[in-house]
Amino acid sequence: YGTVYGGNKPRKLELVLPQAIASGARTVITTGPMGTHHGLATALYGRQLGLDIALLLTYQRPNEHVILQLCRMRRAGAQLHYVASGPRLVMATPWYSAKYMLRDRGRHPYLLPPGGSTPLGAIGYVNAALELAEQVHAGDLPEPAAIVLAVGSGGTVAGLALGLGLSSLNSRVIGVAVTRAPTTWALTVKRLALQTAAFMRRKGATGLEPKLADVVVLDRFLGGGYGRPTRRSEEARQLLAAEDGLHLDPTYTAKAMAGLIEICRTGEIRGPVLYWHTYDARLSDDERPSSAEFTALPAPFRRFCPA
Repeated sequence: YGTVYGGNKPRKLELVLPQAIASGARTVITTGPMGTHHGLATALYGRQLGLDIALLLTYQRPNEHVILQLCRMRRAGAQLHYVASGPRLVMATPWYSAKYMLRDRGRHPYLLPPGGSTPLGAIGYVNAALELAEQVHAGDLPEPAAIVLAVGSGGTVAGLALGLGLSSLNSRVIGVAVTRAPTTWALTVKRLALQTAAFMRRKGATGLEPKLADVVVLDRFLGGGYGRPTRRSEEARQLLAAEDGLHLDPTYTAKAMAGLIEICRTGEIRGPVLYWHTYDARLSDDERPSSAEFTALPAPFRRFCPA
């Protein structure tokens, strides 16, 4: 799904970026860790729509994947700003908002939460769940007993939970947490799903009953924290590359696949299990940026690059 970038990001961005344009904004400000996939996707699709993208990036343990992501975001034309941590992000956001409003001659920038996980963005995955139900009814695949995917900012899982509840499917949603942030908690995900239902009713979806699919979040595959591979996630990444040629990223999808493999091995779920791939399968971490690209990064990020 998507044109210049795949995975789970385009379904949210195709809804929220037009809203940014409608608001009169010239610049979209959003945030994430230094290796953010949401930031890269926003930069690529924002450029297509003539929007400037400013990314406020928090610290993430540097590795080849993170540095590659920084280079990709710079190539896509994003303005990269290092804010180090969550508390500093809170303090810095008003300053950057004022900076870009001044630059854009009074136009307020559009502030997009991490992952695009707003009620509007989550509707992208309400639609995805309804599309899945159509495919099941058409006989393209059996009805899944469970759907397994990574959960970070929560919008994808929230949209699926609501969409499955609106469909005739009885699939359970199993999120594999990739961060300790409250956005991964099952309670938080369900709250966002209910907020999405309320948003849809306000926009004219009359008679919509907010029935949700069962949501479970597993945190036992997180390991040392966000962006830190585990033995099981690395084994899953290597297995999928060797057996199916499917590339998993170390932050999200490798941990989700590790969860799926254990679920299947232990027989926790009876019936078909659907893995929902949230990474752009066209990207490869085999790409190697040049030293010139490292030099072109803003100064605060260069210290994370190889010598």
